[in-house]
Amino acid sequence: MSNNTKKPEADYSFKHEEDRPAKRNCLNCGTKFKSEGWGNRLCPTCRSRSSASMAA
Repeated sequence: MSNNTKKPEADYSFKHEEDRPAKRNCLNCGTKFKSEGWGNRLCPTCRSRSSASMAA
């Protein structure tokens, strides 16, 4: 068995160019963060604040 633990690169060639992972600005605070796709527009900090306020 190989000791190669590196994950293979994900194939995003089937997705539209704007729906691929990229550095984007958070829609709430404007901070740059690594987005997983077009549906991910809030940075982790704002996302955690948003989910915490919904739980209250």
